[in-house]
Amino acid sequence: MNEQRPAVIYLDDEEINLLLFKEMFKKDFDVFTTTYPEEALNYVKNNDVEFVFTDQRMPIMSGVEFLKELETIDMTASPKKVMISGYAAEGEVSEAIQTNLIDRFVDKPWTYQGLREVMSAM
Repeated sequence: MNEQRPAVIYLDDEEINLLLFKEMFKKDFDVFTTTYPEEALNYVKNNDVEFVFTDQRMPIMSGVEFLKELETIDMTASPKKVMISGYAAEGEVSEAIQTNLIDRFVDKPWTYQGLREVMSAM
């Protein structure tokens, strides 16, 4: 029996974070990782995604800017959005949380168990 796993995407400009995430969650999810926001947006346009994880501070666009772009995509179901950052949730991120652009904020460094708990609670 071919069981389809939920899709998860992680956008981060640090390759090591992407490699660790993919390795830790590959048994649980269909994991797509990228350092490019446009690739992430294209993936979401063409796939049903359960969770979107994004870093905040990136060179091309911030995580909040990425999530605002994500909101413009016509999707059958809206994914749960998690901001992962080493910087405190202030300013742009705080506003995004208050306006429900972000469902959860997770501090870096993250752990497998910590992210699993966040996903289970959503």
